[in-house]
Amino acid sequence: MADSGSFYSIQADSIALKVKAKPGARQDSVRGVRGVELLVSVRAVAEKGRANQEIARVVAKALGVPRGSVTLKLGGASPHKVFLVPLAAAAALQSLGRQSTSS
Repeated sequence: MADSGSFYSIQADSIALKVKAKPGARQDSVRGVRGVELLVSVRAVAEKGRANQEIARVVAKALGVPRGSVTLKLGGASPHKVFLVPLAAAAALQSLGRQSTSS
């Protein structure tokens, strides 16, 4: 389980994932953990929810879960967001956290 300084927290039926969004980037990617957020870059611009949709797609792909299982909870118009992801993503999130702290 993640501690309070982590980029995610395990809840009863899902995991709350803190994301720092970077829309309008050169490529779609998960760039690692910065502080208490997962940094996600997407090519989509921040207009009419396009970037949020692409962030959810990139996060789902990185965690190996279906796109439909990643939902935006908070931060629709902010670069600081919270997404809900399935509990099945816990191992992938732990791995992302280890990769970021070891590099």
